[in-house]
Amino acid sequence: MARKEVEPKTALGKRLRAVRAAFDIDDRDVFANRLAISKSGLAHYERGERVPDAELLSAYHREFGVNISWLVTGHGDMFEGGQSASTDYSSHQLLVDLINPLGRLINKVYRDHEVRINDDQRFAELTRWHNNLTRRAGPSFNWDDLMAQLPWVEQSLGEELLSRRTSPEISKRSIS
Repeated sequence: MARKEVEPKTALGKRLRAVRAAFDIDDRDVFANRLAISKSGLAHYERGERVPDAELLSAYHREFGVNISWLVTGHGDMFEGGQSASTDYSSHQLLVDLINPLGRLINKVYRDHEVRINDDQRFAELTRWHNNLTRRAGPSFNWDDLMAQLPWVEQSLGEELLSRRTSPEISKRSIS
């Protein structure tokens, strides 16, 4: 007999659990194997005891077609629509592959500006800049188009952080 699942502590944990429920997979071990993580690791994420990194978010998208923006923010649809065509998958895979370099860049910019960022803020920034990049790259983008936009992200985010830091009504504490 399976143990009763503990209620998630965070909204993100609830969404992670909702994805598994949407596939009607009660066995955490089966689901965790698809994500290439341990059963106990999945349990920690679903209970909201740990925050998934970009690689795990990418796995949710790659393996189950989960809309990363929905997963992080709760806004929009749980699943990406119309992903059956191979060209859709190919362009979609580019967007998934963008998560790691973009996440590293965001961390670098915050570190360079000596601004602390918590996990929730980091995921919000990742989602925001991911969406900005895809809009800016246009409908027929390729990997080089996306990578060519990273200096723009670095400059724009750096300017935002600098502006927040020098703004008289925003203290350093409110940024971090």
